[in-house]
Amino acid sequence: MNKFMLGLGLLACSAVTMAEPGPTTPDARPVAKKPVPHIAWRSADGDASFDLGGALRANWRDEHWDTTENDTRWLFDTFRLDLKASYKKAFVDVNYWFYDENKRSIDRGYAGYNFTPNSSVQLGLPFKPFGVEPYPQFGWSFHIPFFMGYGVSSGSGLKYTYKDKEWDVQLGYFPRMSPIGVRYSGEIGRYADLKENAIAFTQSRQDNEKRNQVNARVARTFASGDWKTEIGASLAASQLYNETTDDNGSYWAGGVHTVINKGPWTVTAQGIRYEFDPKNPNGVSDDSVLMGGNGLTPAYLIAAKATLAAVNVGYDIFTPNLGQLKKVKLYTDYSRMMKDKSGWDDSQMFTFGAQFIAMPIMAWVDLTWARNANPYGGAENGTGWTSTSSVGSNDWYYRTNLNIGYYF
Repeated sequence: MNKFMLGLGLLACSAVTMAEPGPTTPDARPVAKKPVPHIAWRSADGDASFDLGGALRANWRDEHWDTTENDTRWLFDTFRLDLKASYKKAFVDVNYWFYDENKRSIDRGYAGYNFTPNSSVQLGLPFKPFGVEPYPQFGWSFHIPFFMGYGVSSGSGLKYTYKDKEWDVQLGYFPRMSPIGVRYSGEIGRYADLKENAIAFTQSRQDNEKRNQVNARVARTFASGDWKTEIGASLAASQLYNETTDDNGSYWAGGVHTVINKGPWTVTAQGIRYEFDPKNPNGVSDDSVLMGGNGLTPAYLIAAKATLAAVNVGYDIFTPNLGQLKKVKLYTDYSRMMKDKSGWDDSQMFTFGAQFIAMPIMAWVDLTWARNANPYGGAENGTGWTSTSSVGSNDWYYRTNLNIGYYF
């Protein structure tokens, strides 16, 4: 209880700290230069531009399970650089992250060309279009769709986009997934590529990777009065190549989503169905596949076939009379993973929290409960996304996380 009260105390303190005089609201076009060390330049004729910004963030974390070391600790989160440049109709967008323990990642990095004000093409490591974009939740703590690869997930390839006030159409082709060393979100991977952060006993014979993936996302926005609603559908499909058998299995995913806005309220919801059909060698189960990033989390097995559901609710409170603090967003995120395999129990995550926007300072306070979810100790041998057959299976685990960042 004392730790819980300390977490609430930090929430209150962060609100007071950020209610001091400062720059204009981030919801309006800024009239002053962005804070140092931001660098920006634009040519006199407007044909060329360069913009370099980023963020420095830290976490305070309190995790309530026996195997964690994060017991009321401050942790370095990330130092991030965002580079954008343009020349006439061509542009570049690169985002690079530095973490502790010498870990690094990229969530996007591409060159592009604007055919018209509404249509463009991106080449390099663009986001794979799918579902609610760019993040499948409001809180700082990622939810189940992210861990399954359906949020800020980039691939090596080409993406075409068309966007106007009503339609958002995106098509992508990705011959290969982004390399292990630059991944931000999780993706199917081979043990040989993930072994530095994997468990040999249960994962060493996993040898699958996606190839020639195609993605399509179509969304339509409807507006009436102060209501605004986006309704969309997504598809993805690829070969699932196994290095050991030299054979191709298959992968596909389909999803529907909606984003509803009315006044200060925002509600997002999505349902996703995915299936991996690997061609494994004899003795390797087809019921699970291996996923991983670049060491930001340990490599993990997920159910080969499952259905995901997520609902998020946000409420904006504008605070024009509180100096630097301009907005507080209250939110709740819920996601669930329902596995096809008989006897494999559902995974669930629930987060309640608040985001404080006081640019150049931004902070999140997340109170998260999770059941059968690997990052939350819910299955202490890492089986949360699969069989959930270990100490901690089917128990709810709790974590408080405070993230504070300086954005320039």
